[in-house]
Amino acid sequence: MMVDQVNLSKQNQWEAKADEELSIPEVYITRLKHEIVVLDRKKEFTFRCSGYKQVRGGAWQFAHVIIDTSKLNAKGEVELKRVTYHPEIVLVNATFMVMPALEAVD
Repeated sequence: MMVDQVNLSKQNQWEAKADEELSIPEVYITRLKHEIVVLDRKKEFTFRCSGYKQVRGGAWQFAHVIIDTSKLNAKGEVELKRVTYHPEIVLVNATFMVMPALEAVD
């Protein structure tokens, strides 16, 4: 798929049943260079992005973000595989750490 065939300026979402393979267009995957681990008091979560920078007032802006938003049951097992793309997210007053994203997102 060519980059100009995909609108990367809006949110997109892909879903698959727990026993199915989740397919995400390659253009979204190839840009993910960083894995971000957000260390919140209540819950730790991760996402991947193509780049990040500090912006106004100490906030951090992340570009081309992919977040695993899969639905889990009470036992913590995946009921629905789901990945969501956001063109940009901004974190304010959040503690996080950045690591290289070495493997592709499933």
